Amino acid sequence: MRPSTIILVLIAIGISAAGASLLLAPRMPIPAHGTGSGGDDFVKPPQDYKTSGGQQMKPRW
Repeated sequence: MRPSTIILVLIAIGISAAGASLLLAPRMPIPAHGTGSGGDDFVKPPQDYKTSGGQQMKPRW
């Protein structure tokens, strides 16, 4: 066999394997936007910051 034929056969096998893995992979339902898991709270910054008291700001000259 010629090297170009072998390369084409290997590419065809690779594409077939990728297509089969996508087709046969178990489907997981995508959760709705409002029903996130606890991981959403981990990356969400707090929305209310304490603004009373504290140190006065000094200008940097």
